[in-house]
Amino acid sequence: MAEVQGRLTPQTGFIVAAASDFVRFDQATFIDFYQPLLSPTALGLFYALQSQLVPEPMLAKRQAHSIMLDRLNLGVAQFAEARNSLEGVEMLQTFYQQDEIGGVYVYVLQPTMTPEEFINDDLLSVRLLQQIGEQRFDELVARSRRYQFDTSRMHNLTHDYFEVFRPDRAAWDAERPVLNNARATAVPKSQAIQKLPSNSFDFNFLLDQLRNRGIDLQSVKEQRKLIISESVLYSIDESSMAGLVYDATDFRSGILQPQALKRGIAAHYAGTLRRSDDPAPIIPAAAEDLTDLGEVERSLIQMARQYAPYDYLAGIKQSSGSGYVSPNERNTLTRLVEQGQLPGEVVNILIYHIIVQKENTTLKASLADGIANAWIKAGVKTAADAIREIKNHKKDNDRQVSSKSKRRYYSTGRSNINEELPEWAKHPEKVKNKKPSAEKLAKIDQMLAELDQQKNSSDKKQ
Repeated sequence: MAEVQGRLTPQTGFIVAAASDFVRFDQATFIDFYQPLLSPTALGLFYALQSQLVPEPMLAKRQAHSIMLDRLNLGVAQFAEARNSLEGVEMLQTFYQQDEIGGVYVYVLQPTMTPEEFINDDLLSVRLLQQIGEQRFDELVARSRRYQFDTSRMHNLTHDYFEVFRPDRAAWDAERPVLNNARATAVPKSQAIQKLPSNSFDFNFLLDQLRNRGIDLQSVKEQRKLIISESVLYSIDESSMAGLVYDATDFRSGILQPQALKRGIAAHYAGTLRRSDDPAPIIPAAAEDLTDLGEVERSLIQMARQYAPYDYLAGIKQSSGSGYVSPNERNTLTRLVEQGQLPGEVVNILIYHIIVQKENTTLKASLADGIANAWIKAGVKTAADAIREIKNHKKDNDRQVSSKSKRRYYSTGRSNINEELPEWAKHPEKVKNKKPSAEKLAKIDQMLAELDQQKNSSDKKQ
């Protein structure tokens, strides 16, 4: 969900409710499967929200967010980041409306999945595997199934309802009004928003390559979301993905094993650059008008379209001397891609903006989420849109440098704390939001090319 800028303040109201199936919430599952994906702040926020649950929540009994901010010692931006994390792992749904009293949020707590549901979730299970490693992941899988027994080859003798009970039609008719009323007053459960990342991956071409290879294509279609998400993150083409799918197939049944596919992709790509023998395809600029952008900016756009986000981040960090891609950075990238609202080229501009223009050594999750949410709200769809949004934000800062509103989506602290302005705010002409130089772009492009050569040399040796 994109944050609507300007809505959330310490004075904005909120109430907490629970989904109708929140009774399924399991503390052990939450700690084992969800906690590794959450920051301590997000974990604390969940328990703080849970403590605010009261019977029959009403908008008239709203509280100000300042209560929660003070309790957790958070600023508005930190609160929003933690809330986004809970939404991303589907433990929270957030709703908003404006009424005569003012703006109010409704936070609806969601139940945990069962361990089996979590393991079968393409996105969450991949991230958990990357976060805790294969050994710990296998331990969780084994523990979640320790009471199961395979009865697939046995006869099921279980009696159904009508074999055990004899329904009384007259009594059922008499009780029908009560039942209908109970069903009518139930609050419908809102469905989580699911989107597939947008890219040029041809899923039908992948299926064509897998035909006549003894693979159950229906099992491949059922993992479409997993396959496309991973292809966007690591720029895996159809031919390479076909090989990964083939290796992850149970040859006795011909069924694709999603856990084996996740492990194969993580082992093959997570620690290295993309291993395709061909360079990443250049995405055509269609009929996009770039006349308002300079030559250097157009070169930056072309580079952003040439590389997958993981490759681009690795090249940027190496060329700028910022080290390697950390697990936290990889998780941040995965989350940005999985949301499906920002194309890969836009994610790459975001990486460039944070690492190069703002001179950060790491892709900070809070900063990346804040900028991404603002760009989604602004309707950014292309790399050119992203560059224009950066320039517009710079102009806004120049006009409002002495106003706290300049920190609308880059803020990392509480807006109601009185403090001395930093040097960059006193001298806006020195703000490090520089236009990329041709030399800087050339250095990065050269580094990416060298990385590609190293990768191809390594593949030939194999």
